[in-house]
Amino acid sequence: MRAPKRRRQPPKERAIPPPGVDFAQLAAGAGWVWSAEHKDEVSPAGLPRLRSDATRCPTGLTEEQVLSWLKEAIAAGHVGGMWGDQPYPQLAWKRVGDTVYEARVSNSEQGWYHGYPIDPTEWPRWLP
Repeated sequence: MRAPKRRRQPPKERAIPPPGVDFAQLAAGAGWVWSAEHKDEVSPAGLPRLRSDATRCPTGLTEEQVLSWLKEAIAAGHVGGMWGDQPYPQLAWKRVGDTVYEARVSNSEQGWYHGYPIDPTEWPRWLP
């Protein structure tokens, strides 16, 4: 038996927003949650639980920094992944210096994201 065909947005491509989406309004409502799965030391997320396949987040980042990066990425429309009928896009990307951070929605209804740096081979090619 064949697996059912799944609707998947090609990775790292810009999402097509639902009609009437206001990126500035989405950005204003977005929030940040820390993820212990990307930490190798105690952080605001609690005790570290760095997964073997997870990218380690740099130390010293503040919630204000990462939340502003998230809001800037969403406001600029640098979003991707499946969106569908969810209020928030699945992914958002922000370039900071020589690093690109990917934010992944943790709770689409509330607009909460967590994020991590990604390898240059994973960067969206269209990202300025």
